[in-house]
Amino acid sequence: MRKRTVLNVVGALTAFAGLSMLLPAAVAAFHGEAAAFHILAAAILTSTSGWLAHRAGGKIEEMTVRDGFAIVTLGWISVAAFSSLPYLLTGSIPSIAGAFFESVSGLTTTGATVVPDIDALPRGIVFWRSLTHWMGGMGIIVLSVAILPLLGVGGMQLMQAEIPGLSADRLRPRVRQTATVLWGTYTILTIVQTVLLWVGGMTLFQAVNHAFATMATGGFSTEDTSLSGFGPFIQYVTAAFMFLAGMNFTLHYSWMAGRWKPLLRNQELRVYALIVAASTFMITLILWLPGTMAGIEESFRAALFQTISIITTTGFVSADYELWLPSGQVLILLLMLIGGCTGSTSGSIKVLRHMIVAKEARISMRKLLHPRGVFIYKVEGTPVSPDTLASVGGFLLLYLLTLAAGILSLTLLGLDAPTSLGAATTTLGNTGPGFGLVGPSETYAPIPAPALWVMSALMLLGRLELYTMLILLTRGYWRR
Repeated sequence: MRKRTVLNVVGALTAFAGLSMLLPAAVAAFHGEAAAFHILAAAILTSTSGWLAHRAGGKIEEMTVRDGFAIVTLGWISVAAFSSLPYLLTGSIPSIAGAFFESVSGLTTTGATVVPDIDALPRGIVFWRSLTHWMGGMGIIVLSVAILPLLGVGGMQLMQAEIPGLSADRLRPRVRQTATVLWGTYTILTIVQTVLLWVGGMTLFQAVNHAFATMATGGFSTEDTSLSGFGPFIQYVTAAFMFLAGMNFTLHYSWMAGRWKPLLRNQELRVYALIVAASTFMITLILWLPGTMAGIEESFRAALFQTISIITTTGFVSADYELWLPSGQVLILLLMLIGGCTGSTSGSIKVLRHMIVAKEARISMRKLLHPRGVFIYKVEGTPVSPDTLASVGGFLLLYLLTLAAGILSLTLLGLDAPTSLGAATTTLGNTGPGFGLVGPSETYAPIPAPALWVMSALMLLGRLELYTMLILLTRGYWRR
């Protein structure tokens, strides 16, 4: 590992995070808030620290895969740590553990919050929460590859380390062009949703913040009640864009470019849509038949919104699902463990991995009947290699082990079993609301500091899909 190169790039990422704080400082100044000076101080401190580290790193060298893993992991931790400064300096979140948790929750697009009264926050801080969502949604590293020329060399190593999915779709020959295309698509969808929400009755400030959180599948809202206080039009528009955010962004680029065949032929998208439709139908019946909701439309809207919000790991709330029948709550828990499509801004396991495991289980049963048979699993007409099958199986095992360790750790720190299960599941999956003390109508404010540190680690592990962070803890990574 080239330590000076790692220091150089991590410093540049930190400096970029500092510059991004100028936007919420301007928002606070526009509204005449004293918080503008504190946010500006955080911006100066962060940018200066990042610039000094960047300069100390010296000339950047060509990056290796090991450098990419180190840069992404340390870059996210550094940016998260410095991004907590606006909360601390303004006094919005006085505790270090709480401020770091809020920062990590924003950047990893989890949407869990320790703020019990959002209305009491300065508008500059509210905007900063949403902006961390939007930056973290497509990825700080991907954004930097698109914008900062110094990251042009080794960009693919960074993108593969930050988004270690099943394949690296390159829409353009050069990595920076690919990152720019993805961010351009991301920005266009954000602008369109902002306009629709604004037309639908939100203020411009509310519309921008909710669009940032939606396209990032984040969940931070400007209101304590999330989206439950807004009308049907707002909820339907948000549900539609949450669904779009849970799709592979290369498909968005395809249909925007006039190519519809990849969209229609994508098997993962069809399964994703089928899961949403089936879950919405079942939850609608669960809500409507016993008379939990007033009518069929209200039941359908609550079911559709919460299904899409949870499967895409956005975490917006339009209804308190802890008041539903147990069958509805179980469906919500299962959706937390599914996630959106690969190549999307959503978290959790992802639909494609579930598809591969399900198909492999089916093939294994067929082999019991036909021991000499040869069966090949294909995705989109392409055979899945044994290495990919092993990788998916390893990821699922590691995910479940990490989840179990998280649940056990939280129970040892004093949380009850339902809260530990919900908090570990929702933080590792970057979903936001859970069960028990961290349910959809609650915040993480009562959670003790040691548990907040554990959940912060789970959020980072989930956002970087486990391997990127855990590989730094292996002996083989540090061997020459």
